[in-house]
Amino acid sequence: MSYFGLLKDLNLNSLTMDELTRIQLSRGILQEVTRIPLSVYGRPNAISLKNSETVYVPDPDMTEEFYGYIVDVYEDVIENSLIGFYYVYEEDIMGLDERDTRKVALEHYKRIAQLATKNEFDILRPITLPSGHLSIRRAKKIELFELRKEALQERLAAEVAVPLTHFLIGNAAYFEDSLIGKFPLLDETLKFEASLRILLTLNDQFQFETVDDTPKKIENKLPIAQQLKEKSTDRKKKDAIISDDEAIDFLLNSVFSKSSK
Repeated sequence: MSYFGLLKDLNLNSLTMDELTRIQLSRGILQEVTRIPLSVYGRPNAISLKNSETVYVPDPDMTEEFYGYIVDVYEDVIENSLIGFYYVYEEDIMGLDERDTRKVALEHYKRIAQLATKNEFDILRPITLPSGHLSIRRAKKIELFELRKEALQERLAAEVAVPLTHFLIGNAAYFEDSLIGKFPLLDETLKFEASLRILLTLNDQFQFETVDDTPKKIENKLPIAQQLKEKSTDRKKKDAIISDDEAIDFLLNSVFSKSSK
């Protein structure tokens, strides 16, 4: 089932919030969950049915499709971001042998992962060494990217309600390039997606991390939303070739900037 245009038959302005919620539940846009707050007014809250409450949250399949749609619509923006990165990367590795090239690539790999995941979380797993001693293993960068991607999918559905509404009513013409400047989370999402593709490309080339046991959702390919719609014919696609000045300007202002944040 596609969520794009799922509400196109409705006059949203004529519906109350309760009516709209019921329709969204019936069509799988929202799902009903029961949660128990761990604290109430600063005091621990007993985990019991009487302390539970019903809330409505976006369906995970819908949030994933909306994310894919955004990535698809602004694919040209992502491509220009990739060009901006490789413009500098190719300059950095020019004339280097294979060993030094790998070192430079690893520096980029770690920096991009740090900036894209914002160092907001990590996963530590205890392991027992052959000697019997306990050690700790950190999660792989690509694994953290999957968690970050899931969080972005949830945030898009929760924080950019107007674009989501236009997605649900099937209004493709709404998604102009100017929209990115109006919703910072859209810009963050596109930069994250570009970061993910660079990470995957560098890892494919240098095998910094094995991906056998990492989530299968992360793949270096075009979004699944490609099949959902055709871009509006009146929407101008950006030229994939950018000038040196544009590349430098991008690098100074983007997630790939070498300056510390």
